[in-house]
Amino acid sequence: MDIFSIMLSFSITGLVVLLFLLCSTYSQAEDNTKKSDPNDNKGLTPFFLQDPYDQSCLGPNGFTQCDENSLWYLTKRNGKKTYSLVSFMSSSSDVCLQRERKFFGLFGTDKLILGSCKKGAASLWEWEFLDQIHVKIGVQGMCIVKGRSGLKSSVSLKICNKGEYLPLIYHPTTVHEEGFYLKAPDGSCFDGSYFRSCVGSGAQKLLWGMGVRYVKGEAKRYFFNFSERTKCIVPKGTSIAKDTCSVSSALGWGLSNGRITYNSVKCLARKLNDEAVLVPCPDGYETIALEVPAVYANEAIPTSIEEIKVLG
Repeated sequence: MDIFSIMLSFSITGLVVLLFLLCSTYSQAEDNTKKSDPNDNKGLTPFFLQDPYDQSCLGPNGFTQCDENSLWYLTKRNGKKTYSLVSFMSSSSDVCLQRERKFFGLFGTDKLILGSCKKGAASLWEWEFLDQIHVKIGVQGMCIVKGRSGLKSSVSLKICNKGEYLPLIYHPTTVHEEGFYLKAPDGSCFDGSYFRSCVGSGAQKLLWGMGVRYVKGEAKRYFFNFSERTKCIVPKGTSIAKDTCSVSSALGWGLSNGRITYNSVKCLARKLNDEAVLVPCPDGYETIALEVPAVYANEAIPTSIEEIKVLG
């Protein structure tokens, strides 16, 4: 074989290898686009953590009535064996329940607070299902107890191996299955841009869900439409509209004490023509109630903590 034939052979072989690599890269890129973002989720079950003795529910500041302000998500971070408790609707930027730490984070107290989901203390919760409905919750060897400070509705922590803890009732809701209405005091529902009648044609398009996406460790919430799950409530200047959930401006919503907030500083308000607008919260807001078609799900309680979806 002459030198020309050898060079031609190598050239053909190199071209084949190059084409193979290009095809592999394209295939891998295509696969990656099909994979869901591990830091995003639209299917977690919001749940109540209820005191079995007086039926009050654990909220961000202690035990309280069982409403949207006392709903939680349970999330697991990639690479962790412990979990995060994320407030379903808190309007604050601090939405993860955690053990209070002092002296530059060196020492933990027996108090619980809502803090940044970025902090290590936010992802240290341990869960143990005692039976089909009761759960034992702890963090770093400390378990949740009630009333230890002398105040009936207070929540704190106590060393688990002393045998004292509150076996909370895990109550899942149907929010992730059926969605919810964002309802004004006059009975009208928010459709993403305007307030309109909650009945009639198109009523199904008035149902919303709440998603959580972790961005650099922080939990960011968004409202997605239950009929068009790729569409979210997105600010457009002072106006509001439905747009793709992939835009970063879809993140940052909360609902607390009857106010829908955006980035904790702007509130959803209503003009005389029923159009929704964003205004600074001190300027006013439309009172909104979260109305769920059904309160409790009939779904089976997870028998294993591993059944709960992992988030990044």
